[in-house]
Amino acid sequence: MEWLVIIALVVAVIYFLRSRGKPQVSLSHLPERFVVFDLETTGLDPEKHEIIEFGAIRVNRDSINHDTFQSLVKPSRKVPKKITELTGINQAMLDADGEPIEAALQDFLNFVGDLHLVSFNADFDMAFLQNAAAKHSISIHNPVSCALKMSRRAWPGRKSYRLADLAKDGNLGNDGTHRALGDCQRALIVYTAAASKLGTVR
Repeated sequence: MEWLVIIALVVAVIYFLRSRGKPQVSLSHLPERFVVFDLETTGLDPEKHEIIEFGAIRVNRDSINHDTFQSLVKPSRKVPKKITELTGINQAMLDADGEPIEAALQDFLNFVGDLHLVSFNADFDMAFLQNAAAKHSISIHNPVSCALKMSRRAWPGRKSYRLADLAKDGNLGNDGTHRALGDCQRALIVYTAAASKLGTVR
């Protein structure tokens, strides 16, 4: 998957140049290493619903080498049909390849370490992440950036701030939409471009 991450970083710069009249772009203010992550869940309520997929990209700002993480999670209840229709993740996939939440969560946290976290909708993702962690007596204290909030500040007045629409402006298609790793790549594009525009990582 590393070549896809490289493409995402390049496209992020193209997106920014095209969208705002070719200003000077610098990535030097970004964290030297950070993690873009995304979760797929069985619903919208972190108190009632469950994580069914982790996806993450550990970005090295000054390198072409980046690592990816992906894990399916077997929920305690069957995946709703509407979630399967949205994500393509079905019960058979989770029964065959899903990890228990505690194991998947620990693997994700080991991958992340203490690095800066980036999510497209951080309030949503962090609520699920913190809820799952609390159930297993785990604390998460990483700094977090929300690419959605940053995009609203960077480009006020857009008609749509949907992740797919923002990333489409950066020439990234819809493949892998609503799958964790595919959405990580879209969030990386949006975050990099918005951070470049705002001159801040949060």
